[in-house]
Amino acid sequence: MKKYNGSFQTSATGLDILKIIMFSIAALFLNLVFAYAAINLKLIIFLDTVFTVAITFYAGLIPGVLVALFYNPLMMVVLCLIKGAGFFLYDSFYGLCGVVIALITWALSRNKETFLYSKASTIFYLIVIAFTSAIASCLCASILDTFIRPLISQVSEFGFTDNLYYSFQTLNLGDFLSFFLPRIPITVVDRLVCTFAGYCIYKLVSIISPNTTISRR
Repeated sequence: MKKYNGSFQTSATGLDILKIIMFSIAALFLNLVFAYAAINLKLIIFLDTVFTVAITFYAGLIPGVLVALFYNPLMMVVLCLIKGAGFFLYDSFYGLCGVVIALITWALSRNKETFLYSKASTIFYLIVIAFTSAIASCLCASILDTFIRPLISQVSEFGFTDNLYYSFQTLNLGDFLSFFLPRIPITVVDRLVCTFAGYCIYKLVSIISPNTTISRR
């Protein structure tokens, strides 16, 4: 066990690494379940990053990024198998938005002594994480839609923000703002739900199976 600036970090064992791998796989699977439920219930939020947030809180940046990267391609496979939809490569690019969310979540919560200092402190950080990741993921998705999407011949029919995009196009705002502006309220609500739900799951899992390999710096 090593000490850094008054905090302790335990070296990871093989069992610790295996546990994080298993929890990451579970997080990926549950993201698929939640997102598929949101699609079938026709919710106006995505619910596809609840467990990305949870695993990032629990195990750090790398597991969060990996869960985010694998989610979108696997979700397209699920939709292909269950709904008979085509595989749309472009939709996999939205995994970059998940990576941005994991990065912001990790950056703003990695100092656990500050993040978990008090209930008020934790709620404040969760709100900041939610709003910051909402704006960042909106920017990321809108940049993709503005500059990469025109290069792709087909996209899936599961992007419900498309109808809003067409409505904003009539205001002559240009492609970027037409993609960006309608995403903001939807994504803010989604980020608030996913961030707070992910935190609650993280706390529950930490009680059941504490992660002693993550530094509390």
